[in-house]
Amino acid sequence: MSEEVLERAVEDALTVLTLLPEMEAGGQEWASVERILATAMQRAIDHRDASALIAATRDVQDLTAAYRGPARVGEQPPGPPPQPVLERIAKTVEKVGRLQSPPRA
Repeated sequence: MSEEVLERAVEDALTVLTLLPEMEAGGQEWASVERILATAMQRAIDHRDASALIAATRDVQDLTAAYRGPARVGEQPPGPPPQPVLERIAKTVEKVGRLQSPPRA
């Protein structure tokens, strides 16, 4: 894949990661997001794999877009990401950001 495709994938991932702290989801969704950031997205970044980065970003979007209204009785209501997820988001943003090309003069 071309560097252009990777740059677009990086931009999309950074956009999603930047918005994540403002999103709401259930506990299971946040656990899945943390797992994706720690595994699939990290592998994609390490291997500069645009397709894998696109897929991981889409999976994160799908999980955080899953909020469907008030929780059922006994369910924990959706909420912002817990602290471990916020920490993982920050680490991932830093790592993804390293894939960005320097600005052209």
